[in-house]
Amino acid sequence: MNARKVALECLLTLSHSSASIASVVDSAFRKYTVNGRERRFINGLVYGVIRWQKQLDWVLDQFINPRFQLDARHRNILRLGAFQLLHLDGIPAHAAIFETVQLATSHRRNSGRKTAGFINAVLRSVQRKGATLTYPLLDANPIEHIALSLSYPTWLVKRWLQTRGVTWTLAFCRASNQIAPLALRVNTRLTKREEVCQSLAAIGIAATASKIVPDGVVLENRAITAFDAPDAGTLKDILNRVDIYVQDESAMLVAYLLSPENAEFIVDLCAAPGGKTTHLAHLMGDAGKIVAVDVSTEKIALLEKNCRRVGARNVETRVLDATKADLSFVKTADAVLIDAPCSGFGTLRRHPDIRWNKTLEQVRALSEMQYCLLKNAAQYIKPGGILVYSTCSIEPIENEEVVQRFLADYPMWTVENAKDFLPDVPPSVITAQGFVQTSPHQHGVDGAFAARLRKEV
Repeated sequence: MNARKVALECLLTLSHSSASIASVVDSAFRKYTVNGRERRFINGLVYGVIRWQKQLDWVLDQFINPRFQLDARHRNILRLGAFQLLHLDGIPAHAAIFETVQLATSHRRNSGRKTAGFINAVLRSVQRKGATLTYPLLDANPIEHIALSLSYPTWLVKRWLQTRGVTWTLAFCRASNQIAPLALRVNTRLTKREEVCQSLAAIGIAATASKIVPDGVVLENRAITAFDAPDAGTLKDILNRVDIYVQDESAMLVAYLLSPENAEFIVDLCAAPGGKTTHLAHLMGDAGKIVAVDVSTEKIALLEKNCRRVGARNVETRVLDATKADLSFVKTADAVLIDAPCSGFGTLRRHPDIRWNKTLEQVRALSEMQYCLLKNAAQYIKPGGILVYSTCSIEPIENEEVVQRFLADYPMWTVENAKDFLPDVPPSVITAQGFVQTSPHQHGVDGAFAARLRKEV
């Protein structure tokens, strides 16, 4: 299995499955023996085709008779070829076309030749004219211009234009099409950030200290991924260290917002896979107690595995649905974290498939579930207790609107300004209401939201 065949297999799986890109690609890597360079190429092809598929389909359709019906296999073969021609500079066009055409060969020799000829002709047209095609003009039709040229669902672009305007939408969509850098959280109780940067430099990877969080490290080469194994050493060995956790900088802010250093008991109600739970544990010095909750044994098993790996010894786990379960055990907690399930639209750099897999109805349903989480937890929290609500979304319906609805229904709760707990973040990270809101185009990190709430005594 060469790299393009593996990539095609992944794309075909994704075309008829609701699985995430990461799980499909990881499954392929377990199935086939591929080296680090091939893994990078496969990863780039699969993520790239999914990210740009609307644009790729629009370009391809300029050169395909509309009466010609493509099945999923040949549509994805053409997408693979078009992506290489339009978005990958390091591959000669003739090589990209030749290798992609080979994917069209079938067991039926004559049919295979005919199909290969068709694929070749379309891709030759894309090579000659694809980059010069004219999209609908931004001024005349901003929805179609952005949706087609930057490859986003029309409904999402329309929504963002109505609520945020053209400037924000263009900037966000462009930034969310970039490959996100790999960010690491360093347990500074065990080591120093400088030591981690030096370890990375020793294997040829440049890394810098985060400008947003005091324990973050950001790898400068965006092409580097968690499964890379540089010739001078193995990144995987560093990532498996007990003092390292792969986590976006925006997610690291949430634990600091709880101000857990002096807490004796914290509850994390949507805890898996454990990034924020383990961060809280380290900030607490592995003292006190954290009860980490999630809805399934599978999620809790993953959380427990991550806790073991980084030595988070003060974490207890429970399986329950925090939207409706009896949470009486919360009554003595100093603080509660609800890192709510959400659309994930703030993480499109890392998860480009999300844009195709969510609908407005689903986002509204998530908003209702998020409110239920807040409402159920709030009744158990003691007077003076802290509740931090967070998402990895940039949608107001999942963020400030959920919080404002909650505050209207429960006036005994108030917002505590995040800047009092995150004094070193850029001012633009804190909204006028005192919430945290990051975005890739403004801060170079994932889009995330957080609010710190206190129950009056």
